[in-house]
Amino acid sequence: MSKAASTNVVHPTLQHKVFINFRGEELRGNFISHLINALKAEGIYPYIDNEEPLGEDLSVFFKRIKESSIAIAVISSLYSNSQWCLNELAEIKECVAEGKLVVFPVFYNVSVDTVRRQTSTFGENLNRLVGTDDNKGTKWRTALTYVTKKKGVSVHQKR
Repeated sequence: MSKAASTNVVHPTLQHKVFINFRGEELRGNFISHLINALKAEGIYPYIDNEEPLGEDLSVFFKRIKESSIAIAVISSLYSNSQWCLNELAEIKECVAEGKLVVFPVFYNVSVDTVRRQTSTFGENLNRLVGTDDNKGTKWRTALTYVTKKKGVSVHQKR
């Protein structure tokens, strides 16, 4: 590649405008990998957590959310088991409310109504995670309800 051509190449990690919020244990090896490949095929290089070096402070994820212009929140059945997913979603909600970010929800093998009402196993897991911390619980529940009011998609795949 010539020197002139190389100055127009931007490394993909510098193009992060899409932050993907998801429960890795459940989705990393299937739905998320397909989503990432589809975005990259369109020239969009999304950010996911495994792009940070090991040992990095976890607060870097909140920085990446603030650097993004779009967040894709992939809410799945195990999502409510993860403090980190819920903390990221609360940060996403704040950035959307400030007009700095757009969120696009994907409800993966969980109904929008279950997330909105925090019922079934999804709600039970959330209640266990919240415990007696009402501040955390209020923040997370508000973010979950908020995202269900955004236009998104539901994906139901057999496992």
